[in-house]
Amino acid sequence: MKSECRVSDFFSGPGETPRTVIELEDIWASLAGHTVLEGITFSVEEGVFLGVIGPNGAGKTTLIRVILGLVKPDRGKVLVMGMSPRELHHELHHIGYMPQTVLFDPSFPVSVSDVVMMGRACCIGPLRFASRSDRRAVAESIRAVGLSGLEKRPIGELSGGQQKRAFLARAICLETRILLLDEPTAGLDIESQERFMGLLTRLKEEMGLSVLFVSHDVNVLARFADEILCINRTMHMHGSPQEVLGSERLKEAYRCEFDFLVGEGSGMAGEDA
Repeated sequence: MKSECRVSDFFSGPGETPRTVIELEDIWASLAGHTVLEGITFSVEEGVFLGVIGPNGAGKTTLIRVILGLVKPDRGKVLVMGMSPRELHHELHHIGYMPQTVLFDPSFPVSVSDVVMMGRACCIGPLRFASRSDRRAVAESIRAVGLSGLEKRPIGELSGGQQKRAFLARAICLETRILLLDEPTAGLDIESQERFMGLLTRLKEEMGLSVLFVSHDVNVLARFADEILCINRTMHMHGSPQEVLGSERLKEAYRCEFDFLVGEGSGMAGEDA
């Protein structure tokens, strides 16, 4: 059975200049009549790990939803792989998404392989069965996140860190080139967070991923991100971790919320606007 997924010719080849994979220009967005994002402008190039920080209610989750086309901005321009989110269609399989919270019944008998196979849905298509290439992609993704041998294990029986890795495998089991993660380490202990970040960094290099990683934990992003974007409804800073963390404008963005300085926000974040 032929896969619906194909490799886009958008991305640069070896030795070529990296392309801009995500571009936002003067984005304004509102939810329930309240402005959540104001004049957000930035871009992400191929192979860049961009960390997005900001206090609760800063609009970080909404930012991801705008990029995915789930929230239509009031004004401004969004380009992903050179197209608006609504034009992506068959290119959507290049975008992996790991939401902040994945709700599931831990007693429901769905295996690790089943969960990861859900990521192939756009490749398999409606009313079709998984092909050999789909099953191979799932097996390779499970191996990549270090869950080999647990393919048939019910997802509810895994530890929290293993579940996060299974959901990461689901996000990368396509021809994924852009990975959007919303607080993926929330709820994990420090050791599990470290393992997850190490795994993500390795996959970024091996797969040539462009990563947009939303987090409250500035200390973690300072170690792993190439660039940091700080927003609190408006955009306060975008630069290297050293530039952002060394700026007085970071305090302005967080106002009176200083948990980012001592890491107290790590693993405790809730859903923001």
